[in-house]
Amino acid sequence: MLIVRFDFRLGPQSDTTMAELYSASLDMTEWADANGAVSVLFSQHHSSPDGYLPSPLVMAAAAAARTSTVSLNVGALLLLMYDPVKLAEDMIVLDHLGRGRVSYTIGLGYRADEYAMFGVDATRRGPLMDERLDVLRRALAGERFEWDGRTVEVTPEPFTPGGPVLAYGGGSPAAARRAARHGLAFIPQTSDPALAEVYDAEAERAGHPPGLTLAPPPGAPTSVFVAEDVDRAWDLLGPHLLHDARMYRLWMAAVGAESASASGAASVAELRDERGSYRIVTPAQAVGLVARDGMLSTQPLCGGIPPDLAWASLRLIEAEVLPALP
Repeated sequence: MLIVRFDFRLGPQSDTTMAELYSASLDMTEWADANGAVSVLFSQHHSSPDGYLPSPLVMAAAAAARTSTVSLNVGALLLLMYDPVKLAEDMIVLDHLGRGRVSYTIGLGYRADEYAMFGVDATRRGPLMDERLDVLRRALAGERFEWDGRTVEVTPEPFTPGGPVLAYGGGSPAAARRAARHGLAFIPQTSDPALAEVYDAEAERAGHPPGLTLAPPPGAPTSVFVAEDVDRAWDLLGPHLLHDARMYRLWMAAVGAESASASGAASVAELRDERGSYRIVTPAQAVGLVARDGMLSTQPLCGGIPPDLAWASLRLIEAEVLPALP
């Protein structure tokens, strides 16, 4: 069960370019399609000093044109950074282009810089999200309605009846309740079982089915690389993984948020010793992770890893890990 994710951080330690990362990601998505991956994910953030992907629908469209079977997911899609009517139009075009293979995990966002850049009143972000979720879903369904003094009727009809699949992500009880109120599956950032309990209680109150919390397995790493020589791989890949970990930690600390993938490492050695979200393992160990967690999640270009180094891990997954899976 292979999951491939891209966010396009390009740290100062890397000598590759953003154009090379974008191009390589499409080749890797094509590889994922050919090797039976269950999903390719494109993440989103804005105003990031290392170039984090701001336009995931553009990447998903390019990926859809290069693939035929793999599911593509945009997550988290930061809905408050869009006009929901225009977003619905773009999602419907992409729904046809991908023939229903593109899904979305909607997120509230948490970075003040992003809210400021898009003129979002962070103190009203909860009510704004509820409003825009409602508008987006009605627009995707082809409903004709009035919103904010505008008559809305989005065409054409989507490829997927009712519109593409939507879920809601987050790491707080408020996020769990919002997902449940809107009848959306909930994708939490942590494996905390309390969030599933909050979701189920709110879903029952709202008249929606409970049990739709899809939490990551406890302790499951999210950025796994495979190498025959793990020590050498840490020498080559470690600085890129550490950049990713440091940036993510800074963002989380600024808002007091928690995530299953967060790291407190200050050095490559500490990152390795954590045995947390970032892992470099042998092919046999990778097979063991799949047996334990039911999945293998990799982020091939993490932190700006040069494509040739990233391909080494993917080729080893193809040659020695996937054939060993039941």
